Amino acid sequence: MTEEELVTRLHQAAEAKKKAEEAAAEQFAAVVVDALRAGLKPKAVATATGYSYETIRRIARANDIGRLREPTVTSRKKAQSGGDSPA
Repeated sequence: MTEEELVTRLHQAAEAKKKAEEAAAEQFAAVVVDALRAGLKPKAVATATGYSYETIRRIARANDIGRLREPTVTSRKKAQSGGDSPA
């Protein structure tokens, strides 16, 4: 086999690997979105998948899923007062 043929095969293998990884990432994101929309908590999704909460949050945001958790009392007070509460 010539060097040119080897380089061509390497290029084809690299492209195939890249496409497979992209397809797997899309499938993973779709399943995460389904789980979140079905009511599974982000922490449970993160634990089940082994991915970080931040990764799950990014996937949710990219798919127009709203807040992943209810606002805390503190965050509600800050939102109502328009800023930090006096300390």
